[in-house]
Amino acid sequence: MQYKIPTSSIFASVIAALLLSAVPTFAQEAQLTGKGDRALAGTPVQDDKKPAVSLPNGAASINEVYGDWTVNCAIADNQKRCGFSQEQGNSQTGQRLFAIELQPPANGQTNGVLLLPFGLKLDDGVKLKLDDQNIGQGARFSTCLPAGCLVPVSFPTAATDAMKKGEKLTISATREGGGEAPTFTISLNGFTTAMSRVAELAK
Repeated sequence: MQYKIPTSSIFASVIAALLLSAVPTFAQEAQLTGKGDRALAGTPVQDDKKPAVSLPNGAASINEVYGDWTVNCAIADNQKRCGFSQEQGNSQTGQRLFAIELQPPANGQTNGVLLLPFGLKLDDGVKLKLDDQNIGQGARFSTCLPAGCLVPVSFPTAATDAMKKGEKLTISATREGGGEAPTFTISLNGFTTAMSRVAELAK
């Protein structure tokens, strides 16, 4: 039995891991500045003239629900981090089984990540279907974390426009060792409003 988990941020650990994967190695981390001081590579230079970012009503973070989707937006280091998500789990164990989080649309793409359980054949990746129509050629796993295995996804505008009119997005994978292929169904109830809201908050 599956149920929706009403959490405020489904990907706190996942996003942290993705950010860490983009951080330079320790060998690259420290470098000398012109004054001989040590500085961390990849550490943003603070611009005193840069206006402070803000959320409505001066909030430090926002958590809103639209249909079956949750919009999260927070400010950290004077930067907004926003996304809209949905996740499902086992009502008896409380274990998360599946999750999707998407970023605000940018440059004609909506990027995000799927979190799937262990026990799947990673080499086969996953297939995506909008109602009864296949979307693209599928997507591949990138890595696994203690919380599960990740599949980066990127939807062009044509795909998200179709999703706004659809009812469900189905993710199918191959079970390691054979057996019935597991499928995960994402409700698109509230998708349009959540996507518009996260784009507005991210401005």
